[in-house]
Amino acid sequence: MQAIMSSGTGGATESPAGYPDKIILVYDGDSSVTAMLFDIVKKTMGREDCALCAITYGPFGKREAWRQCEVRIGVKVDALHRDQLPNSWTLSRADLPCVLGQVGDAVPTILVSKGEIEASGGRAESLTARIMDALAARGVS
Repeated sequence: MQAIMSSGTGGATESPAGYPDKIILVYDGDSSVTAMLFDIVKKTMGREDCALCAITYGPFGKREAWRQCEVRIGVKVDALHRDQLPNSWTLSRADLPCVLGQVGDAVPTILVSKGEIEASGGRAESLTARIMDALAARGVS
């Protein structure tokens, strides 16, 4: 039996069982308004503490290059900050940032590690390729 996954474009496609139906970007930052304001200031000064945030967001919102990549990934993409992580996921601060894959309500697994995000060189296309490779390894190209 095949699972149904939502695509990044709002439709639904069929995928093999066990294939992530959701990608979760986990930022190494907090979700408070104060933290977000500090992040805007840091970005305008050219300083970034989270490699994933540097790829996906600029000082004025989501980067267009990342928007296009989300569509190409073809799986729903959500985001969480470190203070929003459920304890049951057992991710440590050393794991962050990372990209997780989740099947249904199961505990997600790391698709792209902190080191792989950093090795993307701040490029959305490189991160997307790493995500696509990780998804392909799970059964869908």
